[in-house]
Amino acid sequence: MVFVAYKKFGNKEYAYEMKSYWDKKTKQPRHKSKYLGVVLDKDKKIFKKTLRERFMKDEIILDFGDTFLLYEFIKKEGFINLLKTSFGDDVNTIINLIFYKLCYPSAMRLAEIWQNGNVIKHLCKADLQSQRISELLADIGDELKYRKFFENYIPFIRHSSNGLVLDITAMPNQIQIPVSEWGYGDECIDKQIKLMAIIDKASSMPLFFRYTPGSISDVSCLEPTIIEMKKFGINDACCVFDAGFYSKNNIESLQEKKISFVVRLPAGTVLYRELIDKSGDIENMKYALIYGKRGLFVKKHKINLFGKKSFAYLILDPERKGRETKKLILKAGEEDGVEKIKNFILRKKGFMILLSSIDLSDSDVLTFYYSRYAVEQLFKFSKDDLKLLPLRTHMEESMRGYLLLIFITLSLFLLLKKRLGKTVSVEESLLQLRNIKAKVYKDEIIIPEMTKKQRLLFEKFDIIVPKTLGI
Repeated sequence: MVFVAYKKFGNKEYAYEMKSYWDKKTKQPRHKSKYLGVVLDKDKKIFKKTLRERFMKDEIILDFGDTFLLYEFIKKEGFINLLKTSFGDDVNTIINLIFYKLCYPSAMRLAEIWQNGNVIKHLCKADLQSQRISELLADIGDELKYRKFFENYIPFIRHSSNGLVLDITAMPNQIQIPVSEWGYGDECIDKQIKLMAIIDKASSMPLFFRYTPGSISDVSCLEPTIIEMKKFGINDACCVFDAGFYSKNNIESLQEKKISFVVRLPAGTVLYRELIDKSGDIENMKYALIYGKRGLFVKKHKINLFGKKSFAYLILDPERKGRETKKLILKAGEEDGVEKIKNFILRKKGFMILLSSIDLSDSDVLTFYYSRYAVEQLFKFSKDDLKLLPLRTHMEESMRGYLLLIFITLSLFLLLKKRLGKTVSVEESLLQLRNIKAKVYKDEIIIPEMTKKQRLLFEKFDIIVPKTLGI
């Protein structure tokens, strides 16, 4: 016999389908219940399940390969110990959220649904309800925990003294916290927060991040960032940054602290014009240089930069010069102003000028400067792949915790990328391994056979996949 039973909790009533059956073992009548949802109309028997209730069912076949590899990898690399030391009892929830961002980046409110279909709920148990995630982000975003993480993380990464790359990006948002202010970015004015990232030039691993109000100019962020980096033991490295950080105050501060640097010189400065005027003979084969697949001309000058001996590198890209010159002439022709083009505007086409506090070879100065694209790629990956934006938190502690979670996810992503090499991407690998489904029984998990591609991926990480796992 089947009937509907009702239970009331608080101000809501819930419906359950009850099915009677005869238990042969106990020789007694029993009931099986099935949850139907919140009662909307009792007479018409209309019930409704919440989004979470509709999706949260006990799965017996789970995604296995992607999170099993990630879990075994962080154990082998010592990354899990780093997280335990930094976050204590919150470590399992953090691991779940990192894996969620890597395997299925989406809104945090959907993390629990993802978890329910993945073996991670047995490997690393954690509560991923929305309220718990919000509490966690606020907890790890506490300033003391933020500092503790970097005190543990920077020695773990073992950064070199070969160079640091600094860059900044705007994070437009509509969140109501003091640090979100109106500022200029991407050729428009938005409410935003500025995110500064520092990476190790040699390894391209992220070392540190900090954020500032959107109204603060990029040029004002450099010195405070360097001071804070030193507090975490990041010293004695050449800093590489773009023209937005160039200013007399910043350069003099670096000179005073004896910090080496490589910076692009803004085109609007007097020094830029003076150096372009000295570039007359640069298109000479003695200045020619092959950099990757590009042919460049590079000419070095000794200069006096705010009272200190420095070096200026004039870099001319002939291909770029041709494109920019053609564009300038066509534009001027449309406006009947070809004759009005000033010689300086024409001469500077295709040029970039780098300044360095140390004497570098022509190829080294280019390598130093172009290493900053690693930071740009990190920003791009954070925004596009990890869904960094839009920011949805409305407390500064929660926002800091969320940024810290993204930072940790990026670090793990890059460690995976280094191990995989250039033959296969992290995204492709995780998708390939997600196709390994595990069957869950009462007391153990059974892992099926793998394809050759899947087996080779595990071999790259020296991870042995068992036939069964206990629960």
